[in-house]
Amino acid sequence: MVFRLSFTIFVAFVFLTACRDELKTKEKVQEAVVERLKAHSGLDLKDLDVNTTDVQFEKNKATATVAFHPKGDMSVNSGMTMKYNLEERDGKWVVTGVNNSGGSPLSAHPPMTPGQGDSSLPPGHPSVAGPLKQ
Repeated sequence: MVFRLSFTIFVAFVFLTACRDELKTKEKVQEAVVERLKAHSGLDLKDLDVNTTDVQFEKNKATATVAFHPKGDMSVNSGMTMKYNLEERDGKWVVTGVNNSGGSPLSAHPPMTPGQGDSSLPPGHPSVAGPLKQ
């Protein structure tokens, strides 16, 4: 009788552990990021390739690096990279925060005012502060 109870507890523990490990995959994290993008970004995902390039797991949390490129264009200069913080909730990953590729939260960047940031444009690039001059 004791053996049966011990065996049943052991099997239940193995089963629950296996289910938890099934969640710790790049594909499951990618699903959560795409769901977040669909619900909150306003991006047309039909025009973008969204690829989770790296995931780090720590207990019930994960950090994912996600690359965005126009469909079919994987050149280095055509896309951007974002970092997502996720947490395991009710058997699935949920995005809890988004950082730019430098690691700082997006909310830390104030909105640009016209003319601000023109110095970071490449030489010869038209100003973003006003209409294009021809």
